[in-house]
Amino acid sequence: MKYHDSMASAQDKMTKLCLFLEQHKLAPHPINYHVAYAYITADNIELNKEIDHAISHNQKLDDFIIENLYQSHLSQQQKSQEVLIQSVTQVVNKIETETTEGHQAINQYIANLDSSLLSLNENNLTQSRQVISTLIDASYKLKTSQLKLQDNLLQAQAETKKTKQKLLILKQTNHTDPLTGLFKQNYMLEQAQIWIEEQKSLCAINININDFSQFIQKYGHVISDVVLNKIANKVKSYVLESGLPVRTRNEEFLIILPDIELETVNEIAEKMRTGVEKLRFVSSRTGRRLPTITISMGIAEISPKESIIDLTRKVTSASSQAIESNQSVVIRYLD
Repeated sequence: MKYHDSMASAQDKMTKLCLFLEQHKLAPHPINYHVAYAYITADNIELNKEIDHAISHNQKLDDFIIENLYQSHLSQQQKSQEVLIQSVTQVVNKIETETTEGHQAINQYIANLDSSLLSLNENNLTQSRQVISTLIDASYKLKTSQLKLQDNLLQAQAETKKTKQKLLILKQTNHTDPLTGLFKQNYMLEQAQIWIEEQKSLCAINININDFSQFIQKYGHVISDVVLNKIANKVKSYVLESGLPVRTRNEEFLIILPDIELETVNEIAEKMRTGVEKLRFVSSRTGRRLPTITISMGIAEISPKESIIDLTRKVTSASSQAIESNQSVVIRYLD
């Protein structure tokens, strides 16, 4: 709490904080406390907007959502890493450009030097022979030196590529959900915006695991996390090259697919649905088979003129219809 809060004010905020946690059935751990306090004090406008939007749309604020809000708006480590990645990426790109240009310049110099040496060898004036011989020796020494420099630049380029790859891995780590291996929403928004700017049409699949809250209550978080990971991997396997799989909530996934027909998306969704239902889970502790997992799905598409917000609104509406049907189905959004 802020040091200038009076005791009465602090107690009032703590009461509201506890009510917030109780209302949304959030566990009283540090991240939930941090986000709840920031919301109660209204210190972070963007954070409050996201929470208010979720509440107004009857979206459940579970631990997964709260942690994402913390990472997006309150985590200094996350912000520092993003700044570091951007800064180092700029430096690496500059080095790569300079080494490429240097490589090209050396190639051009060597070509000019070879041409000049050839011309000097064709000059047969007696009084110039000694000068020409000395010039040739010096030129070849210079050429050897430049070739060595070229090798160094090529090595620097190779190291630059390795560094860029490491930066890419670091960036992916920041954008990837550690439990499922799926992307986080912040990366999805960035990539979707790129596709929209490229005038690509977008389709989406929204996936809800049916009755997963009850599954967690019955079997616990450890088993539920294993099951969730297996489901995520199964879902991801259908869109390895063609789409962007994202974890949006505790038991909800979103797949963004660019430049694809909605009929094809429907076929992919049906394969996902049946594939997940075929998964079999057995408790390693008791040896008992766990219940079959089913999913409800919505699909939707937008034109290049629409936004990612339009797409998520449509596909969420479709998946809500699927959930309300109490069946394992795929529902297409209709305007």
